[in-house]
Amino acid sequence: MKENSLNSSNTMALPVKRLARLLPVVWLAGCSSITPTWLGGSQDSTTAAAVESPAPATCRLLERQGRLRVALQDARGKWGLEPAVAMALLEPPLGGEHKRHVLPYGNAWDEYRIAQSNWSATTDNIDDAVDFLGWGGERNRQMLQLDIAQVDALYLAYRLGPGAYSQGVHRGIWIEKEAERVAERAARYSNELQQCPELVEPSRFEWQRLWSWW
Repeated sequence: MKENSLNSSNTMALPVKRLARLLPVVWLAGCSSITPTWLGGSQDSTTAAAVESPAPATCRLLERQGRLRVALQDARGKWGLEPAVAMALLEPPLGGEHKRHVLPYGNAWDEYRIAQSNWSATTDNIDDAVDFLGWGGERNRQMLQLDIAQVDALYLAYRLGPGAYSQGVHRGIWIEKEAERVAERAARYSNELQQCPELVEPSRFEWQRLWSWW
């Protein structure tokens, strides 16, 4: 009877011993399916996706400059003036206080005030300045048959007047190079504004004007 009891104990112990030897193998197999974080696992990819690239400088500027933003929206809706073109035509720095935002030729500013019945308009008011650019740009485009994409030509007509531009007085002098720089600025602004188009869409809600005081 004692011998049968020993045989029974040995028979039960054998599977236990085999199971004990298999446990490390099973554990290692399970670990092999887990990618360590230091090897670039899912945690790193999730963290990388959460990190956003900073907004372009033009977008950050318009987020801060509420009055400029609304003026650009209004001119786009009223005159079809592209915000990037308006920003390139304005005198830098954009949105600065107590400065002339535009440099009209001759009596162009008086013509604008009469045409728009905006008698109190001043060149140091950003709303008036951008509206003037829209008005003048539309007039010059019609008079000179210019395309909206001809930013250099729009700048020359704005600074010299449509008559002087049509006579070609700009050729070979400094302002021709300046017109090229203005066109380059407009292209840069346009490219950056593609990252924040909602900032320059024509204003649909009057309460957006409250942003200009922020």
